[in-house]
Order: sequence, then structure tokens, then C-alpha cells
Amino acid sequence: MIKECLKYLRDFPKSVYFNYKCLPLAQAKKLPVRVRYDTKFGILDKNSVSINGTCKRSMITLGYRGGQFVSANRGYIGISGGKIIFNGTCNFGEGFGIAVEGGTLIFGDDFYTNRNFMAECQKKIEFGNDVLLGWNVSIRDTDGHSVNGKPFKSEITIKNHVWIASGVTVLKGSFITEDSVIACNSTVCGLQMQENKCLIAGTPAKIIRSHVEWTE
Repeated sequence: MIKECLKYLRDFPKSVYFNYKCLPLAQAKKLPVRVRYDTKFGILDKNSVSINGTCKRSMITLGYRGGQFVSANRGYIGISGGKIIFNGTCNFGEGFGIAVEGGTLIFGDDFYTNRNFMAECQKKIEFGNDVLLGWNVSIRDTDGHSVNGKPFKSEITIKNHVWIASGVTVLKGSFITEDSVIACNSTVCGLQMQENKCLIAGTPAKIIRSHVEWTE
């Protein structure tokens, strides 16, 4: 108990700054976002974060509960010209990196990611409820540049109850259906899924099995 209290006090200054900088005042007072003390901040626009539904203390945690066997650097979050929307409880393991630049990043309820999660959002990335991510997962809705004049930004949607295993990269234009699983070290390159409960794998990833069931 004493150890946990000391950790909370250690994280308190960063948490207070983030909440009052990024959230509406009525929500910031409840300190719903707990930020690990060594998290690095980029640009943080005023009122760039919102929480839908009931707002509770430490319901969103940045830099905690990752697998101890996975090495991690310090976390990072920057929100410039965009917005993050939370629809419930979320946990981001140590070493997370979130960069929102003009886009909208949406997290559903009961979201969990292990260490070294990376999200780069310049258009729109949306996670449904009950989404589970392993370590070293990267989600990007932009290439960061255009090739031969082709669009380099496209929305990503990940529906409810999806398990994304370790080492996966999900790229722009991807649509992942409910109750699906993405196998380790896969690269999803704009795959548009139609059927629920599928296992996808490979580089580029494709459906390799239907009617799968998974539980935490």
C-alpha cells in the first residue's frame, strides 16, 4: 500500500498537468488520466482530449501494466491539431508512443495494450470495445509521404473484441471486423474485412481461418 501511494505521488505532477491541459475543466478535476512520471510530452493542444460517459479517477493509464519481460523506453504523447476520444477504461503499457497530428484517435471501452504500442494518427483511427494488443504493435493511418501522387492518409477501423498479437503493424485503410485475431508479426496493408471471427496472418496479411473464438 505504501509503495503504491509513493508511486501515485511520483506520477501526480505529470498527471495533473496533462489532465488540466488536455481535458475540459469539469473532467480534469476528476483526474481521469494517470500519466507515468517519465512520460515525454510533445505539443499538447488545449482541450484536445475528451471522455464520453462516466469519468472516474485513473480510468485511463499511460505507461503501466506491461509485460516485465519486454524492454521499453519512456512513453510519449503529442496532440497537435487533432483529438483523442476515450469511451471508457484504457491502459497503455510502458514505452507507448502516441502522435496525433490533425487526426482523430478513438479508443473504445476496456482497451489494453502491452509495451511499446505506437499510434500515428493524421486522419482517423478508431478502436471498438474490448480490444487487446500485445507488445510492439504499430498502428499508422498515414505513410507520411505521397508516392506518385496517390493518397497517403486513410482511416483505420478496428471493431469490437479484436486481439492484435505482438509485433503486428496495421497500415492505412485497414478495416478489421469484430471478434477477429491478427497473428504475431503480421502486416495489415489496407485489408478490408467483411466476415467476423477471422484469423488473419502474413505480410501482407490475409484471412487464413474463419469462425475463430478467442478469450483473454
